Amino acid sequence: MAALDFGMALARGMLPKAEAAQKDLLNLAGGRNIFKSEDWWNKAVDEQIKSGYRESQTGTVYKTTSGDWAIGSGKVNIQDGQLYGSYKADMFEAPKDALIKGYSYPRNTGGGFWGLGGYSAPSPIYETQQVTYYGPDTGRKDYTAGELSDITASAKRGAEQAKRIAAERQATRKKRGTGGVLAKARIEGEGPATGLPALGEGGLGITGSILGGGIKL
Repeated sequence: MAALDFGMALARGMLPKAEAAQKDLLNLAGGRNIFKSEDWWNKAVDEQIKSGYRESQTGTVYKTTSGDWAIGSGKVNIQDGQLYGSYKADMFEAPKDALIKGYSYPRNTGGGFWGLGGYSAPSPIYETQQVTYYGPDTGRKDYTAGELSDITASAKRGAEQAKRIAAERQATRKKRGTGGVLAKARIEGEGPATGLPALGEGGLGITGSILGGGIKL
């Protein structure tokens, strides 16, 4: 069974058209360039149809002093604005090595401020990025009737495309099978392709003389 990445599975008509459903499948696969079996993709779509596709949530990740993106639990993998892996909302806090670009001071005093609630310390300003993510507390959304129709139509087109590709490959193999000795055989009455006499007709094409008598070898 062939292994396909997201783009290949999409081109074969195996995946739904709904963008939210596609993002869910991308997250489950682990990214765009991750290869999964055809059976895996089919089962993933079947589960979406049965239970609905997961709805993404939004979280904040922080750039660290080493140049990576991370949250409180450590470094994270981000592709196209999506965080891969399973996370909970309470995990999105600044890591200890988060890059601080500056500070926000209460009332722009340039330092701490004593107010009615006591002393207010300056707040760090981090370099952040908003990402979408999925986790155990992520909700699910059922396909609409139109989205289900698109899945059926895509599957039909994918099956037809697979049959066409298989037929083209079979035709190519048959054509290659006639490219050996049989393809070079001369039909009786035709001249040889090499321009030389055919084997068995007229010897080897070399003539000589013995005692004035012409002999064809």
